[in-house]
Amino acid sequence: MSRSAQHLQEAADWLTRLQRPEVDETDWLAFDAWLSEPGAQEAYDAIQAVDEEIFQRGAAVRGELAEPRRAAAKPAFTIDWRWLGGLGAAAAAAAIAITVAPWGELLPQPDTLYTTAKGESRTLDLADGTRIDLNTDSHVSVRLEKDARRVTVHEGQALFDVAHDSARPFLITAGDETVRVLGTKFDVRRRDGQLSVTVLRGLVEVSTDGEDTPVRLRPGQMLEHVEGASGVSVRSVAAEDQVGWRSGRLVYRDQPLARIVGDMNHYFDRPLRLEGENTATLRFSGVLIVDSQDAMVRRLTSLMPISATPTDDAIVLRGRPSASN
Repeated sequence: MSRSAQHLQEAADWLTRLQRPEVDETDWLAFDAWLSEPGAQEAYDAIQAVDEEIFQRGAAVRGELAEPRRAAAKPAFTIDWRWLGGLGAAAAAAAIAITVAPWGELLPQPDTLYTTAKGESRTLDLADGTRIDLNTDSHVSVRLEKDARRVTVHEGQALFDVAHDSARPFLITAGDETVRVLGTKFDVRRRDGQLSVTVLRGLVEVSTDGEDTPVRLRPGQMLEHVEGASGVSVRSVAAEDQVGWRSGRLVYRDQPLARIVGDMNHYFDRPLRLEGENTATLRFSGVLIVDSQDAMVRRLTSLMPISATPTDDAIVLRGRPSASN
């Protein structure tokens, strides 16, 4: 067996292995080491392409099944297996075993919408064993099909702890990003056109519209992206800080006041409004306890050079005359 064929076989084995329920951190570290071998990344991408191709062809079958009368007048659906050429029989067979489900499992399933109001959080326990923690003012839809699990983050923030299921990949859409789960625990945030993905455990792969190569994230890394723009940024973070909201804490490290105010406005009906030339760009580092709006505003004004003025329909924050960027 050539080295390239061996890598393809190993890639197929890894794709199967990493979706088993008993996978642990030792497996992820070994996988990360394997990816650093020359040719391994290319082989894994090729096997994933096979996996995705079969999934997309499965989607065509679902469309036919959803319209049985129209389908009866069309040619039978077939797969041209020639696109598997070059993978090698063993690798191709392994990829097919990973993705092909019985015919009866291709029936489409409806979406279920889950929401939280301002100031509310909730935990979802999905039928497949996946857990989703929803932050305040969030909206996600879930579709558990027999050949895939799909989530759309319409707006808000969610922490995912994904159950392994080798027959059904877990895919998340947030704006123009698609998150493919290679690991288990990560946070997805979509607020006001700003997207971020933070990994706490395992690995995830993020694809962005217009970008050819997906970005693979490891624990302690955050990907940030402006929806509709080109390019992404990846940096190391204290991952637990990003999910402090689960315990009623908002943790910030050198963030502009505009970001803090934006977050607070998802918790309360009475909006905070910024006024003054430099107010929005003032920087803040610290922890805000989430309780009443008045208490949070008092803490913020004690920690920053700003004042707060209540009006009939808002609370106006202004930089004090001595405030500077």
